[in-house]
Amino acid sequence: MLESLSARIRKQLPRKSVAYARARSLFSRHPLPPGELVPLDELEKSDRCYLLHRGQEVGPIFKALCWGDLWVCIQGIQRCRRFLKEHGDHLQPTTISVSSLFPKGFIRQMSGDVHRQYRQALARAIRPADLTGMEGELSEFIRRELAAYATAQGAAAPTADAYIATLNKIGSALLIRAFYGVSPGSEAFDRILAGYRNLGPFGLVWNIGDRQREAFSEIRELLLTHLVRDPSRRPPGARESILGRLVDEGPVDDTMLGNLIYMVEMGRYDTYSLFRWLTKYVGDHPAMAERLARETVTDPGIGGSFAEAFVLETLRTDKSERLIRKVLDDVVFEGYLIPRHATVRLCLWEAHKDPDVFAHPFQFDPEHFLPSSPGNDEFAPFGLDQHVCPLGDMAIRMSILFLRALTTRHRVVPAADGLPVLGPYHWEPASRFAVRLEPRTPSATVR
Repeated sequence: MLESLSARIRKQLPRKSVAYARARSLFSRHPLPPGELVPLDELEKSDRCYLLHRGQEVGPIFKALCWGDLWVCIQGIQRCRRFLKEHGDHLQPTTISVSSLFPKGFIRQMSGDVHRQYRQALARAIRPADLTGMEGELSEFIRRELAAYATAQGAAAPTADAYIATLNKIGSALLIRAFYGVSPGSEAFDRILAGYRNLGPFGLVWNIGDRQREAFSEIRELLLTHLVRDPSRRPPGARESILGRLVDEGPVDDTMLGNLIYMVEMGRYDTYSLFRWLTKYVGDHPAMAERLARETVTDPGIGGSFAEAFVLETLRTDKSERLIRKVLDDVVFEGYLIPRHATVRLCLWEAHKDPDVFAHPFQFDPEHFLPSSPGNDEFAPFGLDQHVCPLGDMAIRMSILFLRALTTRHRVVPAADGLPVLGPYHWEPASRFAVRLEPRTPSATVR
């Protein structure tokens, strides 16, 4: 009884960020951003366009609550970029705390010379064109897994969980191969994949516990044993990987290795989530699926293909959502006080719905990116500032490989669908979304 009463009292008390903002605004020459302190986390679940409409009502900078804390939303890519440029030193990206796993934390949260050192080393090691050399091997793996899913369906109704498991395995394999150079089917691959399944058995785990610490140590030891300590014993292909290039450049410390492990872990969720959206749009647009199946190019990467435009349009409509920054010191932007302790949400999904840039912005249309893509001030699928994701091109190439493997061998038939839902981290297709993969007729199959 007393515990329940105490919890209710705590819930009614203003959070630190709200109390500080109210107190600070009394002594500042600058007002807080407009907008009532409405519960953004609840309102957005029922209306995906809530922030877009809110910005139209009160302006491109406004405040709200999210999980009881003060949030400030900023809309417009140019405005967001300017905010980061002017106040980047007073901001910190919000992400998982990994201090119990490896020193110095994520590269995205570093600053100054330390950030430049690690980011430049990583950038030198990432070569998206490496996927071209892996294309045959990876494409065959994707086809095999999709075929296994199609066969396992039998006469039973397809389920969302079965398809998610298939996409999770495909996405994990692509990332493990690109990051570590370990091929699917090898003993090392199976052991590394098992380690990741222990690290996040049901998706990305935000609050790291004993299970994650144990799984992380297991993956770290496997990488050190097979790829780092004795480079001469690395498996074929390992040298043409991100970790392989880092090893060739010099010692790989615990911070860099920890970042690689968690880039793969976070990427596993993002990748299979993107593949779900791609599958949904393939199933929703049979004519586009035919065009994808018939398209032939020698380079699976960036180059103005319809497959690339299809991926970019999926990123625009559903996967590029926001950047989150914690405010470390009071800042003033466009005349508004954005106080310390507040969280700033830079709204990318909303910016990508600008009708002046994308005709019919809520319509899925890859022609938005043909014959060329909008500029950096109009489309920013992988971030804005010096912390922009360095793996953007690689993500696009992996998605193109997946699309071609999916559409050249199968017809995607939606079996269950519904409205998109706000998942733990991103918007996702309906929880019940499921598909049946039917073999394409021989005359329609592209070889």
